[in-house]
Amino acid sequence: MKTIRFTVAALGLFLSSLAASAQTTAPVLTAYYTVKDALVATDAAKAKTGATALVAALEKVDAAKLSAADKKALATAKSKAATISKSTEVDAQREQFEALSTSMIALAKATKPAKTFVQFCPMAAEGKGASWLSSTREVRNPYYGDKMLKCGSVKEEI
Repeated sequence: MKTIRFTVAALGLFLSSLAASAQTTAPVLTAYYTVKDALVATDAAKAKTGATALVAALEKVDAAKLSAADKKALATAKSKAATISKSTEVDAQREQFEALSTSMIALAKATKPAKTFVQFCPMAAEGKGASWLSSTREVRNPYYGDKMLKCGSVKEEI
């Protein structure tokens, strides 16, 4: 009987910590999607504004609940979002977006705040390929915008 109570208590703590992590990173994903959508639209001004909001949202994430690797991903995401927020050139923003997306994918996997899709374009990053997160299955490529709007595929659902 004690084992069952302990197991139920441990499960409850685990689920509440997951819920807490999700609650603190959901605004981060919302801000990230704003940056992604601005890059899809090739709108450097909106990407800059969205990145500023993303930095603010990332500042509110409780890093104490993250693993060492996820803390590094959080720091990288903050750095890349800050760089995007200072740029007015969409090509420069897209270069930073690749590392931002890699970090955001790691954070999304760690915290699972909401259903999100990892998408991949094999032509991005000078042919090496690059991933990003999307709130929908529909591919809208932030690396090329309207030049190659639908280039890519869904690789994973988180």
